[in-house]
Amino acid sequence: MKAKDNKKLLSPLFLATLALLVFVGFAASPQAVEGAGGERGFLLFLKYPSVTTSVKEKIDLDLMIINTGQKEEEILLSVIPDEKAKGWDVGLETKWPRMQIHSVSLLTKDPDDSVTLGFYLMPPEDIEEGEYSFIVKGISRDKKIQRSATLTISLEEKEAVTEEISQNIELTSDYPSIENPAGKPFKFQVTVKNNTDKSMIVDLGADVPYGWRAHASPRWEEDKRISSLKTDAKGSENLLLTLVPPPNVSKGDYLIKFAVKSEDKVETIDLKAIVTGTYSLKMRTETGRLNLEAIAGEEKNLSMYLWNEGSAPVEDVSFFSIDSPKDWEISFDPEKISSIPPYQEAEKPEKVKVSIVSPPRALPGDYMVTVRSIGKQDQTNMDLRVTVKRSTLWGWLGIGIVLVIIASLVGVFIKLGRR
Repeated sequence: MKAKDNKKLLSPLFLATLALLVFVGFAASPQAVEGAGGERGFLLFLKYPSVTTSVKEKIDLDLMIINTGQKEEEILLSVIPDEKAKGWDVGLETKWPRMQIHSVSLLTKDPDDSVTLGFYLMPPEDIEEGEYSFIVKGISRDKKIQRSATLTISLEEKEAVTEEISQNIELTSDYPSIENPAGKPFKFQVTVKNNTDKSMIVDLGADVPYGWRAHASPRWEEDKRISSLKTDAKGSENLLLTLVPPPNVSKGDYLIKFAVKSEDKVETIDLKAIVTGTYSLKMRTETGRLNLEAIAGEEKNLSMYLWNEGSAPVEDVSFFSIDSPKDWEISFDPEKISSIPPYQEAEKPEKVKVSIVSPPRALPGDYMVTVRSIGKQDQTNMDLRVTVKRSTLWGWLGIGIVLVIIASLVGVFIKLGRR
């Protein structure tokens, strides 16, 4: 009886222990952890996965990508249209500045564990009414994790909503056209006015020329960058739109379209950036050499050429020497040039005479002299190495002293020899 009773007692205990060991072994398995999404994982999230719009409207939506795992992930992105949606212009881009995005890298902690991209879609002009589908696909760099989000768009023939837009959102700028020299950013002050009876959050965007960069900020906080803005009912907000042209921008007029969007309401304002030209001062010696020899205490002259490789004149150019040795005298003729036009127009450089005088007691050796040309729009430097030597006068004076001493000694010997 005891053996049977013990067997009955041990059987449930044995089964419970075995089940616990199996559970612990499964939980400790790396595949189980990864499969549960604790180690790695990400999400693609579309807030509006199904929309209805006009056949002629561009669609702009937000796509959020979230790293839900415990490891950094690089996610490759692509947009796959269905067979009916061939010919659409689609893509993913950042808002400020606008750049095409093909992959994102996400860390594991807020705020770097997620990113929101603009998902834009533009139907072709000959599109027909109907339903179109697009799949946004994300796959990890090692191709072990894959996620997707589906967007369904229903196109209908309807009146554009932009007719009532101006009544809801209003954009104004006191200075919609700004003129700046090349290399200087353009800063437009824009007022966003909400004419409705309720508060509104608007997204900000700008259509800028290729190579230009743009960002928006509160008017009095230029160090902040924003992509959306809250406006109170019947209220207005002031923005500063900063546009940075590329380094090699050409002289001319550039048109920028700044836009705000709330739900299906969009308002734009046209701005103009006028680039007056580029500036690039260049300088060299007449011989091309940057080293010269000089005699201590004597004047050394050389000629240097100055020209402008930009596309607009550099004005009020002056000449200076900086970091020169103590007690050295360096002068320029002329000391100032009122304007240096582009070399393509002048077809010749400006010639400047440089005079260098070292102190009479300067020790022989090499000295560095920096010549600087400074204009209103640009400046340039040139370093010269001056090798100072002793004057030959001191050599002849030494020889003369030696000859006098020798002559005196000879006279003494002759005088003593007569005695």
